[in-house]
Amino acid sequence: MATSPTEPTQMDHLSSLPDAVLVTILSLLPTRVAARTSVLSRRFQHLWKASPAVDLSFSNPNISSLANGVLLSREPSNPLLRLHLNLGRPMSREFPDSLIPSLLTHAHSLGLRHLTLEGEGYGNELQPLVCSVFSISSLQSLSILVNPYCSGITLPSGTTLTHLKSLSIRPRVSSTQVEQLLLNLSCLDHLQLSHLVQSTAAIVNLSSLTVKKLELLGFGRFGERTCSVRLFMPSLEFLYFSKGYNRDLPHIHGDIPLLRKSVITLDYLFPGHATAVNQLLKCISHVEELSLDLKERTMHPFCTLLEPGKEAPAFPNLKHLDVNMCFHEYNFEAVVSLLHRSPALQSLKLVHKAADKLDCWTRTKRKMNDWRSKLPRNVEGNYQHAYFSNLHLKENNEGFMKLLNKSSTPKKLKAHN
Repeated sequence: MATSPTEPTQMDHLSSLPDAVLVTILSLLPTRVAARTSVLSRRFQHLWKASPAVDLSFSNPNISSLANGVLLSREPSNPLLRLHLNLGRPMSREFPDSLIPSLLTHAHSLGLRHLTLEGEGYGNELQPLVCSVFSISSLQSLSILVNPYCSGITLPSGTTLTHLKSLSIRPRVSSTQVEQLLLNLSCLDHLQLSHLVQSTAAIVNLSSLTVKKLELLGFGRFGERTCSVRLFMPSLEFLYFSKGYNRDLPHIHGDIPLLRKSVITLDYLFPGHATAVNQLLKCISHVEELSLDLKERTMHPFCTLLEPGKEAPAFPNLKHLDVNMCFHEYNFEAVVSLLHRSPALQSLKLVHKAADKLDCWTRTKRKMNDWRSKLPRNVEGNYQHAYFSNLHLKENNEGFMKLLNKSSTPKKLKAHN
């Protein structure tokens, strides 16, 4: 028996949707994919051009016609909310040099709110666009995500981004220019910086009265020497900090009284970094949530978290602690010291990160016994991790007290610390 066209299985639910809903659906697709829906019917022929979100890749040979159809021919009555430009590597020259500036100018006239520039091109290719980007006064978020290891960019001295709430800068940029830019961004809520180039000053000052979320990615050497970073951010609530693959770690100081959560990822740590790591912990010592992911790059174990002979910082508000590191004797003792100074702790997660057998710098084998985990044996019968929850309810206390009271008697390792 044939199925009646009026039965639910044969109904065209897509065509029954209003145009506004269809445009919303199309806005979730890549623009090149949304454009293909124009062949479905006469109704779909132009719907994709009304999408409030546009992404264009300059590796696409049809970029000029696509850009004209979806953006340059758009009327002001059809606003543009999001624009994502993938500049490729390097930027293609199969289109007029004026195309990207024209896109940005027209996007500005359409009330553009969110702009992302992405690619592996060079800073000297991006630089002519920077002034145009920083003049789009309607922007609420801006992400410049080009290759940070190529030549950097120069930020304009003035900006009209009075509505900007989120800013991400991946290419290298002068710390002095960033300092000046922050003074002009009165609504900024989220700031992400990757590679700052130090100017003549030994101290980088990042100051903002409004930033609540700060991400410092791949920070190490600033220009020609290691420096200090001072944070004056009285509204800051979240801090993410990561160290890149280099031998330098800046000292972080800060006036951040509202900080509640911090995620710290540090690789390639050496004994000389202990002072900077300890200073960072003091700076964030009033957090409620803390995640640490640390890895040493030396032949012999050393205390990663604390300076030798110095007391662990107190964490009076710390409720949730997550630590991934090599729990050899020195690090184990340091973490236990930190736990003793964290009276509000509610949950704890410790994961042993095994050291590489071959030292990446000296190319010699390590004495792996020196790097074995000193965590107490857990319920699974191994020393690789320790999880505790509901500590504030006095639950799971037996295992936690075993951790706090576990004796550690380093002997021959002290000669290497």
